[in-house]
Amino acid sequence: MDNTSQKKVLEDKMHMFIGTWEGKHVDRGGKLLRTWIQNRSEDGTYSIIFFHHTEEGLYKSTQKGKWWIEGNRFYEIAPDVMKEPDIYQFEILSENEIRFRSILTDYEFIDKRIESFRDHTGVWF
Repeated sequence: MDNTSQKKVLEDKMHMFIGTWEGKHVDRGGKLLRTWIQNRSEDGTYSIIFFHHTEEGLYKSTQKGKWWIEGNRFYEIAPDVMKEPDIYQFEILSENEIRFRSILTDYEFIDKRIESFRDHTGVWF
């Protein structure tokens, strides 16, 4: 495959990740630990709202960063809180679902595409 073809394949792959997504992290016992809404932009930036589910209640945190794809790996870094990116193998299940598996831990999740999301301050994702 020549460089032009490789670039086109990468652009098509990256386009699949752009948009607003929701996901959740459940522990091995089935307990919901965290949910999120993430917007990945075409320029390689992202913003995410985490909802942390605890016995004391629901807590929200936000994060902004950069994302990119190299080969069959998805990279994500929030420079304010991370020195190294999180790296995931990914599997595109459909145009609306992507499975992510950390290459360093046994953490995995599925992001599902949603139309849009407005947080309590009125900000649209």
